[in-house]
Amino acid sequence: MNKLFLSESMIAEVFWKAIQKSHFAVQAEADARLISEVTHPLVDEFPSEAGSISVESAKLLWLMTKYFSPKVIIEIGTYIGRSTIAMGFGGHYTMKKIHTCDGTFDNLDFNRFEKVFKQEKKDTLIHKIHYYGKTFSTTMLGKIKEIGEKADLVFIDGRISSDDCVLLKEVTSENCVYILDDFQGVEKGVANAMLLRQVFRNYILLEPLSDKNDKGILALLLPASIISLTRQQTLPVIM
Repeated sequence: MNKLFLSESMIAEVFWKAIQKSHFAVQAEADARLISEVTHPLVDEFPSEAGSISVESAKLLWLMTKYFSPKVIIEIGTYIGRSTIAMGFGGHYTMKKIHTCDGTFDNLDFNRFEKVFKQEKKDTLIHKIHYYGKTFSTTMLGKIKEIGEKADLVFIDGRISSDDCVLLKEVTSENCVYILDDFQGVEKGVANAMLLRQVFRNYILLEPLSDKNDKGILALLLPASIISLTRQQTLPVIM
């Protein structure tokens, strides 16, 4: 046969374990805990049954943004901004802009965090966030299409539609990576993945680790074409 077959679950297990062993894991966790602490008072201002991402998910978002080094990020589902800031911190050396929307709320001011975070992170993050309050994803994606921007990374923490999937294909780069929250059971992350795979046929899905000791519920959808073999025993040295 002379072929080596690798399943999505095999690749997922290797990737998630490797990303968690990153050289930046300690920094990512410290930032995730700081973000959680700083944004916690917003929970009462933004009453929602859905809740915000966990410290573990914020840490993984930080690490994946650092790893994929996007220039433009699209986020669907801002809520209290934990995921927005986590991605901003992880990718602050390469990131130029984050487009983020929330269909329910419209009173989140990221400038309120300026006095809390370190100067270098504040300067490279706060003014790069384009917040679309009380704006549904289809509307935000349409506006991004109008200005002709292409995202390298998309984080989805809200339900998307078939129309969103079509628009996402028009506002993302060829090698864009998708991170899906709440990928478990019948939660929205699973439904979103099914919709996206109908449009992005050449993408593979890396589900969260099934080990109960691993609390992450993030999944990764990425083009099969960007997977490369390496002789290195770990992730590249930048991680």
